[in-house]
Amino acid sequence: MNKNLSVVVLGAGMFGSSLAKKLFELNVEVMVVDSDFDVINELANEVTAAVQCDLFDEKAVEELGLSNFDVAIIGIGDDLESSIIATLAAKDHNIPRIIAKANSHMQARILDKLGATQIIFPEIDMGERLARSISGSNFMEYLHFSDEYTIMEIEAVNSWVGKDLTEIEFAKKYNMMVVGFRRNGKTILSDISKFKIQTGDDLILLGKYEDAEKLEGIE
Repeated sequence: MNKNLSVVVLGAGMFGSSLAKKLFELNVEVMVVDSDFDVINELANEVTAAVQCDLFDEKAVEELGLSNFDVAIIGIGDDLESSIIATLAAKDHNIPRIIAKANSHMQARILDKLGATQIIFPEIDMGERLARSISGSNFMEYLHFSDEYTIMEIEAVNSWVGKDLTEIEFAKKYNMMVVGFRRNGKTILSDISKFKIQTGDDLILLGKYEDAEKLEGIE
């Protein structure tokens, strides 16, 4: 078990439960909290701890020991009030990293104001990823990082091959920051400014949505 990281997942729907089980498989200490007894009972043997708790019950929430966790995952997306309560509970117990699931940008803004340190959009991300896959887009991944910024992964295009980022003047030309490369299944994060791009390389970029969208279909 990874003693350096402890995670609490608040909300055990399809997203929260699958995430919790995978974290447990990866030897991360993870506790799942949900109000549904049957769901908690099913998860009991697949996570470190599974606890039935109504997050609207302040006394019950206090007994969860949330302040002992490094990361909180707010897996409630469909019920705005519940996701707000879960985010506030994590914030009130000073959990350093709070990752909240949102189904809309309005919900994301609310959770961000309440203290979520990262917002994710699983349904939106998956829908966009599938659309790009069907259309043959050069985008490999497109993850919503905030209302304004995105982290994306894009396959190297022909005009970049054989050049490094300085030669391309990538940041100036595209207004996107290259934070890493993927080649042959390996991720490269250091000394990337002089890294010669090859056919089949994937670039990991950080920037604004409006600039990311300009890269779609580039050759």
